Parts: sequence; C-alpha cells; structure tokens
Amino acid sequence: MENSGIVLTSRIRLARNLKNYKFPLKMTGEESNNVVEEVKNAVDRQNLNYKLTYMRDLSDVEKSVMVEKHLISPALAEKKETGAFLLSNDEKVSIMINEEDHIRIQTLGTGMSLKECWELSNKIDDVLEEEVDYAFDRELGYVTACPTNIGTGMRASVMVHLPALSITNQIEKLLIGISQLGVAVRGVYGEGTKSMGHLYQISNQGTLGASEETLIDKISQIVAQIVEKEERMRAHLKKNNLYEIEDDCYRAYGLLTNARRMSTEEAMKLLSLLKLGKEMEIIDKAKDKDIYRLMVKIQPNNILSSTDTELTTKERDKMRAEIIRNELLEN
Repeated sequence: MENSGIVLTSRIRLARNLKNYKFPLKMTGEESNNVVEEVKNAVDRQNLNYKLTYMRDLSDVEKSVMVEKHLISPALAEKKETGAFLLSNDEKVSIMINEEDHIRIQTLGTGMSLKECWELSNKIDDVLEEEVDYAFDRELGYVTACPTNIGTGMRASVMVHLPALSITNQIEKLLIGISQLGVAVRGVYGEGTKSMGHLYQISNQGTLGASEETLIDKISQIVAQIVEKEERMRAHLKKNNLYEIEDDCYRAYGLLTNARRMSTEEAMKLLSLLKLGKEMEIIDKAKDKDIYRLMVKIQPNNILSSTDTELTTKERDKMRAEIIRNELLEN
C-alpha cells in the first residue's frame, strides 16, 4: 500500500515518564525545569544535535504554527511555562517535554511509513533509556499519566485523505465501524479537533497487552482496508458520476485560482476536491503541485507567521486566496 495520495503521513508517538518525578500535572515549576534539563542533557550526551525550545519563548502564533505543522501537540502548546521540545534539523523527530507525560517521542514520515517511524522512535527511545530512569512496571509496562497509554505507551497514527467516501456519505458508517475495532478516528490536529478537507487521523486506542509490532500491524491492516474502500468509491464515481465529479473539480480549481478572499474551511474543501481530481486523472490542472503541503501552508497561523503585521480575519482570508493563486498558477 504505497498510495501516498490517500495515505498522507505516518506518525509514531511514545509516552514515557521519569521514575523519580511526579506526573507533569503535579510538578512544581522547579521540577518541570529539572525534567527539561535532564532530558536535554541525555540527548546532548548521545550527540543527537536536537534544538531545545521552551514554550515560554514562543509567541502564540509561533506555537500554533508548530501545531499546524504537526511538530508539537495542541496540549504542549498550552504548557506556556513548563513545556519544551527538542526538534531534529529535518523536523522528522520531536521530543515533547512536560506535556501530559514527561516525554513524548514523536517521529513523522510521509505516506504509509509506520514501520520506519517505529524503528526511528525505538532507536531514540533506547538512546534516552541509557541516560535516564524510566517509570516502568514489570506487569503493566511503561507507566503513563493516562491509563489508556499504559503498556507500550505507543500511539501509531496515519493521516488519510478520504474525499470520495465523504462525498458519497459513506464516511460516518465507515468511521463508526472501525472505532469498534479499538481504533480512534480524530480530526486534523488529533483529539478534540474536527476533520478539514476530508482529512482524518487513524490511530490505536489502547496500548496495554500488545506489542508495538502488533499494534502497527493492526493499524496498517485497517488503513489498507480504508484505502481500498476509498479507491473503490473513486472508481465508482469515475464510472457512474464522471460529469458531476469532473464539474466539481474544475469548479474548485476555478475558485481557487480566481477568488480574492477565502476562509480556511472553504480552501480546505476546494483543495481536497482538486487533489481528488488530480489523483483520479479527471483534471489536468496543477499536476505537479503538492496539494497537501499547500493545505498546511494556508492554515491561519502559518499565514500570520509570514508577515510582521497583525491581520484581521478578512485580511488573512485575502492573503490565503493570494497564496493559493500564486501556488497553483506558478509555472
């Protein structure tokens, strides 16, 4: 299943806690700083060359940009005084500190790459475990702040683009079905967020009593089934509703390349249709454009970070439309 058009990104996240500290929610400011220093020193001793950033040193916009790029979680962005993160130069690895747990090791990859992300996460985890004492129980596994993470402490998640299932009103039935298999379905930025542009995160719900390999295989198999259903529905649309879907895609392209103001929600919906049309080979526009990268680029705080002046919502919508026009019409 190498369909990166439907499977956009993969992520592995490992939750870990240090043995001799209370959970972050109960720690004092001094204890929080000590955890940051302990983790940073461990990384430095292993010559990982990751950059440390304290949340208190970032503006609200800068923190939101990191969330929109999926480099940190919304929960860490809220830890204004105690949170921090270490980030690799290529941004494939981030180690979040003092979120819900002391340590959240996160690795990101493109397409269906859970196994590769796991191998990298495991390597970093082993490196840290050489330097710090993890809270670990022989029977339960890694001790975490949230009971659903006890065990391996691992969340394997995949971002998928499911416009055909959404357009044909099949998505709700599918998502309810897979949620009964112990799989969580979340919005673009994880728990508590909604889907935009027909993007969904699929991840394991529990971690206790199963190995990391078993959890990854389970998610991979479920995602493969979802991809198959999306592909079948795309084929159905192309065979039975070609003119309608072709019209939707060309209308989307027309609006994206001519509109002078556009909200995030509208832009995501239209870009989703354009991406669908490209992959179904029913529209020859923007063939060489990375639509998912553009979806990230036009998020509110990514736009705000590109200018030194404060923008009203209308000004931001105007700038979003301009960015999209320039991207799609550029040779």
